[in-house]
Amino acid sequence: MDNSFDIYSISKLVKSVISNIYTITETSGVEIDGNGKYFEIAKRVAEKSIIKQKDNIYWKPIVINNVTLGTIGIKINKKSIDNQIELLDGLINEISYETFLKEQSIKYNNPKSTFIKELLETDVIKNFDQAIDKADILGLNLRSQQAVLIIEVPGLYKNFYKKFNTMQKDKIDILINKECKKIISDLKMSFKNYEQNIFTCFGPNKFIVLKWAKGQINTLNTVNFYKSKAKYISETIKKYTGITPTIGVGQYYPGLSGLRKSFMDAQSSLTLGKKIWGDEKIYHITDVGMYMALSSNITVERKCELAHQIIGKLFDEPSLYKTVEIFLNSDMNLTIASKKLHLHRNTLIYRLDKIKKEIGLDPRKFSDAIQIKLGILLYSPKSKNC
Repeated sequence: MDNSFDIYSISKLVKSVISNIYTITETSGVEIDGNGKYFEIAKRVAEKSIIKQKDNIYWKPIVINNVTLGTIGIKINKKSIDNQIELLDGLINEISYETFLKEQSIKYNNPKSTFIKELLETDVIKNFDQAIDKADILGLNLRSQQAVLIIEVPGLYKNFYKKFNTMQKDKIDILINKECKKIISDLKMSFKNYEQNIFTCFGPNKFIVLKWAKGQINTLNTVNFYKSKAKYISETIKKYTGITPTIGVGQYYPGLSGLRKSFMDAQSSLTLGKKIWGDEKIYHITDVGMYMALSSNITVERKCELAHQIIGKLFDEPSLYKTVEIFLNSDMNLTIASKKLHLHRNTLIYRLDKIKKEIGLDPRKFSDAIQIKLGILLYSPKSKNC
């Protein structure tokens, strides 16, 4: 069991939450942080995993993932005992689940998952030829054009815990592995089992997809393709699990460094998208867009690259760049901006509509305007950043 969830740390946590704790003991009945007094009833409660009430003390075993760690004695207060017991049960159950989750986290060491982790998260694999050789041994096809999607299925392992936690640990592992394989199998079948698509469990509640795109593709022409495939994956997972996942979609880039870059895009999109707009959505790097400029984890080079991808077309037409710059500097006020630009209001609206069509961001929409402004600050001709 993880050291952060031993009887001593549990004791501190419980005492900080529940006011009328009488004592907490080890399985032998010896008090934690107490005078070492021996409680025969506490020992009996721990040994038999039973609940007892004696002398105005309610005794309850502390059972974490089918292992009894000790006992808790609560002073009986007729007005609040039910609430205190309910709170205690909920707290122990949450600790038990967190322990279960941590134990599961270290079990993703099967060869395929380990390989994908090394491929995407480390530089252990030095070049694409080495990656392909290792992938071939594992029966994985890395010769195709692939981008990375990260799928989070919140609550999936909570469901597994509720379903399996009373069983023996080795049986739990087998059943969870079976459930995850079934999800992956459904995903593979939904894409006709093409070997160019790689699916793997990446940890509790998380899956990774290396999604193939055929034909003449490049970084920019695959955006809609991968977003549509993410939507299809979301529907497939919801159909099987009843849970709407959150998906981070990476851009396509060629080569091994490109695959790792795609993984970082998917991670950044997922993390930032959840913070701004919440769960149960699909986030492509272009959706998160220039909000990435606010992240300290992204290099200036990458921010400039994103700015070029997202608002670069503005600088191909000087009139559009001047229009959006003055519009934003006029606090998005059509009347003021049209006067500064010496344009009719309808002409300004036409140009703003054209900008929206060109870059997919509407300068009249506050959240889009922020992204455009950040992009201009990074990438405009006046900027010294890029």
